[in-house]
Amino acid sequence: MHDKFIGPRFLIHVAALEMHPLDTEDRIEELRNTQGIGYCNITKCCTKVCPENIQITDNGIIPLKERVVDKFYDPFGWIWRWLKRKSEPETANRNS
Repeated sequence: MHDKFIGPRFLIHVAALEMHPLDTEDRIEELRNTQGIGYCNITKCCTKVCPENIQITDNGIIPLKERVVDKFYDPFGWIWRWLKRKSEPETANRNS
């Protein structure tokens, strides 16, 4: 599974990038399809063995998984994004 799952270290690196207020890159689809975040089953094993006692599961991995779920599996999120896209051209035309 090493070629399908990037592991907790790299997931935390991606979480730091994703949660930075100045970052505008969208990595959610890559997390789901390429980096294998779905293979993380949130057993907190990585938190238990962390030499610095960092709560990486709660503070990094779970929020990343929530972002993936919100984008790909939440029907209310789909509807909301669809409605936002539908209203964007109208807003642009009003400002012109």
